[in-house]
Amino acid sequence: MILNHQFINSSMLASASYNTETKEMTLEFSGGKSYIYENVDLNTYNSLISAKSAGGYFASIKKGLKQK
Repeated sequence: MILNHQFINSSMLASASYNTETKEMTLEFSGGKSYIYENVDLNTYNSLISAKSAGGYFASIKKGLKQK
C-alpha cells in the first residue's frame, strides 16, 4: 500500500509518500525535485508527517537515509 501526505506548512517539503511493501519513502521538495529513500521504517515516515517542522525533522535524519 502507498501512503501519501501533502505538506501545507513546510517551506522545504511539498509531499511525502511511503510504500509499505518496498519500505521506500519518496519526498518531493518545494523546488520540484523528488528523491526516493530505501529501507525506511514506517515509524520514520509517520514521525516525518506528524512533526511540527517536517523540514527540521528531515534535516535531523537525512544522514541516516539511503538514497536510491
